[in-house]
Amino acid sequence: MLDDLDALTEKMTLLAAQVRALRDENQRLRAQVASANVELDAMRSRIAGAMQRIDDLLERLPAEQQEAAPPASV
Repeated sequence: MLDDLDALTEKMTLLAAQVRALRDENQRLRAQVASANVELDAMRSRIAGAMQRIDDLLERLPAEQQEAAPPASV
């Protein structure tokens, strides 16, 4: 009977250690996800800014080409 209780105690101790290790790993992973989300938001912002600059350049490009092109002969 005591052997059974000792075995159960050992298993419970191992289980508790595994639960603590998994909890710690979960916290580390949550921190990594939060950091990755911050980085992703920054990248999205940079992409949006770059896209806006490209759109602005594209809007100016046809007007500049028309001004520089010689008039077409009829």
